[in-house]
Amino acid sequence: MTLENDTEVGSIIGSNSHIDYVGEIYTETMRESPPEPTDFEFGQFVYVLKEVQGQQRAFIGIIYDTQLVDPDQGRSGPRLAQPDEQNIFQPSYVDEKQVLTGIALLGYAEVEDGELVNPEHSIPRWTLEIDDVVRKLSEEDVIRFHEVDEEVRLEYYQRIVDVAGGFAEDILSQVLTELKEEKPGEADALDVIQKNLEWQTKMGGVE
Repeated sequence: MTLENDTEVGSIIGSNSHIDYVGEIYTETMRESPPEPTDFEFGQFVYVLKEVQGQQRAFIGIIYDTQLVDPDQGRSGPRLAQPDEQNIFQPSYVDEKQVLTGIALLGYAEVEDGELVNPEHSIPRWTLEIDDVVRKLSEEDVIRFHEVDEEVRLEYYQRIVDVAGGFAEDILSQVLTELKEEKPGEADALDVIQKNLEWQTKMGGVE
């Protein structure tokens, strides 16, 4: 299965920063077959396909927050950002219920023959754009994204902490557990990361 066949869950409608995006989940009025709740659940890896400098790339992120917008309440949608951030994102007034997701951008990979190659966990220089389609990343490609230079890595660790705030601990624990199940040979290295996360939590929270 190639990337183009992955489930389309929504589109980009705004951002709070270069690595913190807001997505709107497709509804029945937007798609004949809208995504299931499990397609955009907390901690789900997602991606956006874009061609940059003649090379197709997948910009990969993770859903770290969800908020609901009800137009019947007579107000514009809430922002998806940390409380201490000053840049406030508020979508324009809508006439139907919305599900908005916060997406932390973790890195990117080149795409060849519909598959991910050369994954990078660094911050992309390029930005996503309004209306870019957000797709669900398959479990197989989640593992492929974490295989950097033939080793399992989470070089985006601090980025999740910075963007997801209080949700970071749960997201990282979930990712680490899934990776240990799929890559038992890397369990020792992943345990070190998980113990560091637990230590940070006991010492007053992930910062």
